Amino acid sequence: MANPQQEPIDGATVVLQQPDSTFANAAITDSAGTFRFSERPACYRLVVQHLLYHTAMLESNKPDAGTITLTPKDYALQEVVVEGGRPLVELKGNRLSYDIPQLTANRLVANAYEALLQLPGVMEQDGLPTLAGAGSVSLILNGQPSSMTTEQVVNLLKSIPASRVERAEVMYSAPPQFHVRGAAINIVLKGYNPGENRLQGEVNGHYTQNCEAGGGGGTTLAWLSKRWEADMTYAALSRYSRQSSAFNALHTLDGQTHPIRFSDDGERRGLAHDIRAAAAYKPDSASRVSLSYTARLIPHARNAIATQGSIGSSRNNEQSQTQMHNAAAAYTSSFGLDIGADYTYYANESTQDFTGNSSFRSESRQRIDRWKVHAGQRHALPKEWNVNYGASFTYARNHNTQRYDLPEMAGQNTENRIREYTYNIYAGFDKAFNPQWSLSASATVERYRMEEYRKWAVYPAFNLNWLPAAGHRLMLSFSSDKTYPGYWTLSGSVNHMNSYQTAVGNTTLRPYSSYNTVLAYVLKGKYILQAGYCYQPDYFAQTIYMDSEELRAVYNFQNWDYVQSLTFTAVAPFRVGSWWDSQLTLHAQWKHDKASRYYDAPFDHKRWAGIGQWANTFILSRQPDIRLELSAFGQAGGIQGSFNIAPLASVDATLRYTFAGGKAMLQLEGSDLAGTMGFGLKVRNGTQHLDMDMSNYVRALTLSFSYRFGGYKEKREEKVDTSRFGF
Repeated sequence: MANPQQEPIDGATVVLQQPDSTFANAAITDSAGTFRFSERPACYRLVVQHLLYHTAMLESNKPDAGTITLTPKDYALQEVVVEGGRPLVELKGNRLSYDIPQLTANRLVANAYEALLQLPGVMEQDGLPTLAGAGSVSLILNGQPSSMTTEQVVNLLKSIPASRVERAEVMYSAPPQFHVRGAAINIVLKGYNPGENRLQGEVNGHYTQNCEAGGGGGTTLAWLSKRWEADMTYAALSRYSRQSSAFNALHTLDGQTHPIRFSDDGERRGLAHDIRAAAAYKPDSASRVSLSYTARLIPHARNAIATQGSIGSSRNNEQSQTQMHNAAAAYTSSFGLDIGADYTYYANESTQDFTGNSSFRSESRQRIDRWKVHAGQRHALPKEWNVNYGASFTYARNHNTQRYDLPEMAGQNTENRIREYTYNIYAGFDKAFNPQWSLSASATVERYRMEEYRKWAVYPAFNLNWLPAAGHRLMLSFSSDKTYPGYWTLSGSVNHMNSYQTAVGNTTLRPYSSYNTVLAYVLKGKYILQAGYCYQPDYFAQTIYMDSEELRAVYNFQNWDYVQSLTFTAVAPFRVGSWWDSQLTLHAQWKHDKASRYYDAPFDHKRWAGIGQWANTFILSRQPDIRLELSAFGQAGGIQGSFNIAPLASVDATLRYTFAGGKAMLQLEGSDLAGTMGFGLKVRNGTQHLDMDMSNYVRALTLSFSYRFGGYKEKREEKVDTSRFGF
């Protein structure tokens, strides 16, 4: 759909009729002016309506209606100013759909990932996004799950300008055709518009001053046409991080109490290279064939930790190299069929040199090959019933080895081979009963096999939406999922951190299930109230235990009885004039961690925690375009197993200058200005008595520059999931 200047028309209503004028279906054009019907009569009539254009009519029997040009209406309005706002969020089926251009209109977001973090309830934890009430979240691009890890998807989103994001769809229960379970966020990018340059891309770079200097840069190029797409991305990042901790404990052994005190200081360095090349062919507007290659190479990384205290002094130096290669192919048909396959190869080699009360050298290797195939089919049935079904199969082969050079440590040598088979079959439906009620439901049956462990499981999910009145929307969602241990953990390997602390694997670790229920209320498309409950039986996490038979502390994963949490979220955006844009997000969470068989130190721990985020953008000048953003984060309390987590907070500031018609950006960012993002852990549980204070040294100053040319085109990458790889 386009105007006489061949510019796309967004929001036009397209009515599909039989030749006798009988109604068949209806659709709304997107920002690229396109629309689609899952089924059509052999001969049909299209009636196109828009408030600003004259109604157009087209009769055809072709699968592609081509470009329909609308004629503008002649409105003569004099000195009329209309002020208003589009809804910030809408309920569309089973998802909360956020208008990203409106959400970020006055925010200092440079890329798609920064725009993602503006979504209510989305927070960053350890460099990855989480969703309040659901925890971890899968990232999906343009409705297609990728085969990259969440970290790699985040890196990709950081290379995409925020201006190219049309909307973000938050799903607390992702439909099974996405081949992910649980919570997910679908980032929908704006499509290619007629008249844009075929060659498009971006160059960017940044310099960061932390405890030491670091930085990175990269480029993205894309060549686009009506039928073909090709893109290439390269990015390099020089990484440096530092962390220190102070450990104080009273270790009870054979009825005697031993005071343990030490401090350590560590730093990590590494240079990462990300490479991607992809091509796609589109026979028509509804079909697509794509091929892609993705690689992440870290030829040399170093981690050094020095420890001093009552346990003596030690130094732990580790050097490693990592490579990951993925090749993927996918096909989407005009009749609702989606099929795909990919192969992933992952390799890591690491050498540890330890000097302390005893000195040794260890070498570790990990090799993983994984194949995955999937297929799905969608059907649109009469009376607005839609059904979908499909299947997937994943096979993984893992080989881990660890060798110590001291003969007396030969008992800690490991060699572990794992073969893993996962079969999934799913079926689901969605139905709009009337303008007020809609329902979607699905079930996935899984057969999982890993060596001697075999398990059948069923994962149900549903979403119920209700619009009781204009401006009021309710959504009830339920989802289920299962989390499997990492391959390296299952190998039972031993890693000596210093003369007192040791990380030990667990060959008997079982997967845990997750059951999530979320109730969301949206008022006037802006204000959000949300309640979520999560129950996770057999949950596992890495915690520390002071051994009752040896003077050492052990970090390892153990299955607990369960973890359950109840989370309440409130989001309140507001503006002051045209110069101050603000959003306040508050979370209150009750968490209950229970493990009745945790060594000789079982725990049953409950606690409330409060989390607040306040983001403010101030427009200092419009000509030139200079903006200041101040944001604050605070968390009061928290638990992890038997740990109590001390409060923590941070304040960030960003100053941005945008020029060259919005294509160039120069930005100065200060993170954790007060240096308060360190946190403390405390345990008072029977014989377990310890305190740990950790400093993350995330305070930094970053100067960045980017220049865009020609715009971007949507990409549909396949995800390489390496969440269970590595040490």
